[in-house]
Amino acid sequence: MAGGISDIYFTSLRLAKGESVAEASSAASVPSVPGASTHLARDAWTSSENAGEGLTAGLSLRLSRFERALSRFNWPTVDAPWQNSRLVVRDSSLENAVSARTIASGQAINPNKLLSSAKTSIAASGIAAGDYAFRVTQQGPGGQSSQHETFAVSVGKSDTWGTVLGKVAEAVNGSKALSVQANVALQQSPFALDDALPGVGSALTLSVNPARTAQAVSVADTSGNLLHALGMRAAAVPNAPAEARTRMVGATRQAQPTSFHTTGYDPGAAATLATGLHTFAYAVGSAAQPTSYVSTARDPEAATTLAAGTYGFRVAMGETVRDLSVAVKTGWTWGDVQNAVAGQINAQAVSTWNASKTAVELVGAPSYTIPGVTAVSRAVSVPSSTEATANTRARQLTVTTAAGSEGQALTLTDTQGGILSALGLTTKLTGTTVNVAVRKDDTAADVLGAVARSIPMTSGRVAGGVITETLPSAAVPGKSLTLAGRAATLTLVNRRLGERLVLTDGASGLLASLGLDATLPGQDGEIQVDGVSLASENNAYALDSGRLVLETSADTGAVLPLTVTRALDSLQQRLGDVVTSYNDVRKYLSANNGFFTTSLSDALSRPVTDNWSGLSDLGFSKTRRNDQLWVQNDRFWQHLATDPRDATRTLVGGATSLIPAWKTAVSDIKTAGVSSFLTPETENLGRISPRVSEFALERKHRLIDLLG
Repeated sequence: MAGGISDIYFTSLRLAKGESVAEASSAASVPSVPGASTHLARDAWTSSENAGEGLTAGLSLRLSRFERALSRFNWPTVDAPWQNSRLVVRDSSLENAVSARTIASGQAINPNKLLSSAKTSIAASGIAAGDYAFRVTQQGPGGQSSQHETFAVSVGKSDTWGTVLGKVAEAVNGSKALSVQANVALQQSPFALDDALPGVGSALTLSVNPARTAQAVSVADTSGNLLHALGMRAAAVPNAPAEARTRMVGATRQAQPTSFHTTGYDPGAAATLATGLHTFAYAVGSAAQPTSYVSTARDPEAATTLAAGTYGFRVAMGETVRDLSVAVKTGWTWGDVQNAVAGQINAQAVSTWNASKTAVELVGAPSYTIPGVTAVSRAVSVPSSTEATANTRARQLTVTTAAGSEGQALTLTDTQGGILSALGLTTKLTGTTVNVAVRKDDTAADVLGAVARSIPMTSGRVAGGVITETLPSAAVPGKSLTLAGRAATLTLVNRRLGERLVLTDGASGLLASLGLDATLPGQDGEIQVDGVSLASENNAYALDSGRLVLETSADTGAVLPLTVTRALDSLQQRLGDVVTSYNDVRKYLSANNGFFTTSLSDALSRPVTDNWSGLSDLGFSKTRRNDQLWVQNDRFWQHLATDPRDATRTLVGGATSLIPAWKTAVSDIKTAGVSSFLTPETENLGRISPRVSEFALERKHRLIDLLG
């Protein structure tokens, strides 16, 4: 038994080194103990079986090397002169996590669009105090998809250069329509940030992510000359090829959108929410959002349930605090109460009917307003509580921060009598408010659909939908059944850097009752490049003024080398690796001719045969003995220089070109299993030297002598 195991190992080892089966078997079949058998039972069969394992192991090893060489083969951009072409060589651990491509000379798009002058951030700005306005325009190719937005910035008398840059950046990043990113960057040496920027210090940059289609950005002063004073100028156009050097790159975080998802419901089940309007708010982006309080929708003609008397409440806006009061009179309606509260906040007198409805009375108001706060009563339609398709007339009072005051905190508080609580002005909402109507006899599917439509009807930045989910069913007790349930989703789309979608529940608790939680909270992607952190909203990054573009799909766990090299140098090395590993496979098949079916050899040869015309022009030749390849370098480079497009078609242009076709062939062989290409066992038995004991040989010789 021990001798047989040694022979099997020895045979496999020699096969892995490229020897034929006959050579390996002959070397392994020498008996070591006179008169003792050196083989297992069923000697010839066992030898063939284990030789087959060695054959497949040796071929699998060579195919894996060939596959690795193919995966590392890169082709440069042929639109640029070959001497300017670049290739990206990645560490093997980056290949499944970070894709990289260089852009041809003259075709790169600089992610930086505009830059200000660079100055010390603590220096005086030199800009006159006052209010300024400017417009930013963003366009796609050919002027398509043009969007613009006007921004206002106030410059203080003592504002430093860095303070002014920060105010402009904050205004631009608060845009609701543009995908332009503003940053205040530090340039430590002239032209370090961009070839168009001399000087040192802090500078404002306006940039666009490389994955965006709208890459053209322009600016213009509309009130004052703020941008002119900042020295805004266009970024340099990158005409030179990408810099050939090694960078240490690591993907540390993947970008994700914000996505909300309700609990799953039986779509036919009755809605559990009360009939009427349910209010909540949503906020998108990093800019300051308005704060609102929205009342319950009331029939303005219905008599109020508040008792006659004086009611007090407090409005706090930033550092301003105002105590107000309303004297509710007999006979007032809910409309009168809403109007009186709004009048106190807006400092506007309102009129109401007297108790007998025979005359109009004036309700007094403060003599001055609360800066930054407005109160408005609006007409709304409320689903009828008695009819499934009918609406009733109602009004809803909203108290909110005015435009320009979104960043200040607004708080409403009852101080006497509870008038705000009676109106429903108790829940602070952040962002844009929306109403969801729940009707009599609505099903869960109806409510989910209404929620999914609520935000998309007011903003194109949020997509809503209803999805199908498998839910457990209790229709038959004791049985494990399922049903096709439904759930609503809300997802932030066209996400900008730093943006999140935030929902705030209203007084009725609509979001909580539906279990509308952030299944994906949303985050920016991040990579490390030579020790510097870069952020992205979509996992795309532009380096070297747009001449090197990276896209991440997974975290790498470490920083690894990524090298931009001259295409000619890299191409010669990578093509040599491919040809060498292919020849290694051909040599192995030739040495073990007959042990594998011809379909295996044909599959590897077919890409060569199908592209032979182009390969011949590129200086490829074949040996007669075993179809190994060799390349005449002078002819290869000559044809590459004179007809680069033909070279591209031959080597990498399509699925039938040499490299892609080889990749497919190797993948198909490994999927089918290398052992499936072995010829039938009976064909191999006679070709493998059987191991025979010394006693058997002696008996055979005696029989020959006896029989003559």
